[in-house]
Amino acid sequence: MSETISALLPKLEVFNFLEEEDYKIIEKYMFSHDYEAGSYVFKEGAHGGYMFFIVEGEVEVIKQFDTKKHTIAKLSAGRSVGEMSLIDGAPRSATAKAVTALKLIVLKREDFKKLNDEDPGIANKVLMGIATLLSLSLRDTNNRFTEKLLSIC
Repeated sequence: MSETISALLPKLEVFNFLEEEDYKIIEKYMFSHDYEAGSYVFKEGAHGGYMFFIVEGEVEVIKQFDTKKHTIAKLSAGRSVGEMSLIDGAPRSATAKAVTALKLIVLKREDFKKLNDEDPGIANKVLMGIATLLSLSLRDTNNRFTEKLLSIC
C-alpha cells in the first residue's frame, strides 16, 4: 500500500467523526492486508475478531439460507465490513468474498479495546461512526424487508 494508513482514513466513511490529528493515533492500532480476487476474507460462522475497511476493490457479502447462498450486498472502496464482530466478538453472520483484488485496512477487536483503554475519546468517535453505519444498514434492511413483505400481500 503506497499511502500510509493515516492518509487513507479520511476516505473511509466510518471515520467521519475523527479529527485530522486523530488519524496518526488510530493508525498504530491498524494494519493493511491484501486479498486476491475470488478469495474469502471470512466465512459465515467463523471467529469474528476484526473488522475491515475497503481501500480498493469490491467485496461480496453472502448469506447462507437453507441450501442456497444469497448475495446480500456488494461493497466497494470507502465501505467497511465486520462492524458487529468488532463490537460483540460473535461469529460471523455472513461470508465476505473478494470480487476483485482487495486492499484493506484491518482493525482487530483486541486492538480496538487497547485504543479504548489508551485513548477513549478517539475510540468513542470510531464507535459513533460504526453506530451510524449500522443504523443506516438497519434502516435499509427494514425498507427492503417492508417492500418484500408488501409485494407478497
